[in-house]
Amino acid sequence: MNNNFDKIDKKTLDAARRGDTNAVLGTLNDSDRKKIEEVLSDKDKLKQILNSDTAKNLIKILGGKQNG
Repeated sequence: MNNNFDKIDKKTLDAARRGDTNAVLGTLNDSDRKKIEEVLSDKDKLKQILNSDTAKNLIKILGGKQNG
């Protein structure tokens, strides 16, 4: 699988694995953080993204559980 996780520091990955969204969002610039917050507040966009193959792979990489 080709990914860019080697560009993410260990502290950020550990925070993601723990589910510490504030720590992860804190690593983003203002523009990216705003985009993420907009998506998280839109139920339809969020559902569409979470059902994507990319999101499923990310969840798998981070060690999370997924339904389906």
